[in-house]
Amino acid sequence: MSSQEFLAIDLGAESGRGVLGSFDGNRVTLSEIGRFATGANAITHADGTARWDIDGIFREVEGIVENATAEKSVEGIGIDSWGVDFGLVDKNNVLIAPPVCYRDRSHGEARERMLTRVPAVDIWDATGIQGMPFNTLYQLAAIATRSPEQLEMADRLLLIPDLIAHRLSAGAHRSVEVTNGSTTQMMTPGGAAWNLDLLGRAGLPSHFLGPTVTASTHIGGRKGIPIFAPGTHDTASAVAAVPVAGDKSWAFLSSGTWSLLGYEVRAPILSHDAMRAGFSNEAGVDGTTRFLKNIMGLWLVQECRRGMGGTLSYADLTKLAADAPPGSLIDATDNRFLNPTDMGEEIKQACVESGQAPPTGPGEIVRCCLESLALAYRRSIRQLETLLGRKIEVLHIIGGGSNNTVLNQWTADACGIPVVSGPAEATALGNILAQMIGAGLLSNWQDARAISRASSNVYEFVPNSELHADWAKREEHIVDLWNH
Repeated sequence: MSSQEFLAIDLGAESGRGVLGSFDGNRVTLSEIGRFATGANAITHADGTARWDIDGIFREVEGIVENATAEKSVEGIGIDSWGVDFGLVDKNNVLIAPPVCYRDRSHGEARERMLTRVPAVDIWDATGIQGMPFNTLYQLAAIATRSPEQLEMADRLLLIPDLIAHRLSAGAHRSVEVTNGSTTQMMTPGGAAWNLDLLGRAGLPSHFLGPTVTASTHIGGRKGIPIFAPGTHDTASAVAAVPVAGDKSWAFLSSGTWSLLGYEVRAPILSHDAMRAGFSNEAGVDGTTRFLKNIMGLWLVQECRRGMGGTLSYADLTKLAADAPPGSLIDATDNRFLNPTDMGEEIKQACVESGQAPPTGPGEIVRCCLESLALAYRRSIRQLETLLGRKIEVLHIIGGGSNNTVLNQWTADACGIPVVSGPAEATALGNILAQMIGAGLLSNWQDARAISRASSNVYEFVPNSELHADWAKREEHIVDLWNH
């Protein structure tokens, strides 16, 4: 058969790109056809609020779509992005204000106010989602305080991928896909439905919450080309493409700006032990639940690099880290690292506060970041095993961070289990596989994962038993310092 082409628009918090997937009947070959900045250079600040330049992002996306469809016969388009951020459109399909960036500091303040009204445990019971300060629930509460008229004018809330699909389809798409919808902390566990009772208790309106759709749904068109909803949350698409082989018990780590470490389950895990351990139940494709934990991820390195002037490449920084001696460690799950003014200085201060020598120089600082991530993965794997009641036998690292071979090996050593890295393009691949199911080329996600295995280059990192023992000693020492 001749190859069939599908276009994935993958929007990350640092950059966005278009990826064309060519399916020849056996495997998908990916090629990047455009990339642009969505991060700090693309965020506008109005009235002291950090907002996404959504018009600029849309122009870039539209340009990629036009270029791709001019050169190829494209069978489908799908858009995925980070979670929680959204736009409000009025009854005329006009965006009321540029979407606020999840790192805006007002959300944490709104969360604290809300928790005086609705206890955190009640919100967990109602949603199964970890109470991160930037969740959509608290963003809406911040708008209710700052600009309540926007909520009154709103006719529909659309998360970022749905907002882009809404524009591409000339307003035809006005739904929310559930893998991203579940990140809002406004749906019942597993993304079954909007939790209107919770919104009522929180004193928030809900008239702008419309219907939801699942991954692979046909949601509109662009000049005769179908638009499909993939798993619109980038982690959902990435997890859908994990190239699982064999019957070993596996966990996933989607490694990028954020690290999302978890396990694919058939039903949400709603114990209060899971809540206290900081896990969430986000909707996956095919009716699954992504039981996972948010860890700061390579955002730590990105922000340190920015503070260093951005002249050294990530490869250069990783090499310097590998050559630096082991040193101080930070808690990579601590929200103090969410959006500090100066990440390097924040890391040094955290080390001083815990009685450790602060890292000096780029190599030591980046080593601190990477080893702290490996430690966070180690601790989260053990928590996951306790909550699931089973051993994790292999960790699949997917996403752009899977290219960091130094971090991959440190993770294998720290966790004491084999690490399988790749594909780096898991999100784009999962996006395209969802479109292929929607187009009828694949019957189910079992077939889709078989295509992912055939399409992916993966690499295994075997743990060093002596270094694993060293990690156990380092963890005991550092946790004692953190606690005191």
